[in-house]
Amino acid sequence: MSATRAGLKTSLAARYNQLRDRLAARLGSQDLAGEALHETWIKLNDVNDDAPVADPDAYIYRAAVNMAATMAAKQRRVLGSQDIEDILSVADDAPGPERIAIARSELAHIWKVLGELTPRQRHVFIESFTGTMTHEELADRYGVTIRLIQMDLRNAILHCARRARRKNPFAERAARVSTR
Repeated sequence: MSATRAGLKTSLAARYNQLRDRLAARLGSQDLAGEALHETWIKLNDVNDDAPVADPDAYIYRAAVNMAATMAAKQRRVLGSQDIEDILSVADDAPGPERIAIARSELAHIWKVLGELTPRQRHVFIESFTGTMTHEELADRYGVTIRLIQMDLRNAILHCARRARRKNPFAERAARVSTR
């Protein structure tokens, strides 16, 4: 029996239960089979071609199987509710507005405290902690001994610690200075 593409809808409606049961056996779900047939029905509305179809039941069945595969592929691309909950439960490591404000305030305080140091102490302190210049290089630059550079660094650390109300800026032991 041959039918035109427009007649496929009539064939689908007439054999709906048989097609749904056959699809459900293949797909493993009555709901998925019903949805695939419904989507196939909608797609058949878009068909403008009146070319004859040799086996309407086979054509509709194949179209519904393809539609079910398309629907399954779409479903795999969509996140489920558990996936969304998992993503939303991940802690945000980025600082919030409060942490940013506190950090800015602390940084402003540090710059204020560093401004109270002598220019050489400030330079020695910054260069020592950034690691851009060694004590030897600083001593050469200022034309002083390494011991004086280390004393400047020690005094800068003690000053910053006092202003930050730290009790022991050198952790377990006092800073050692060179004898040179």
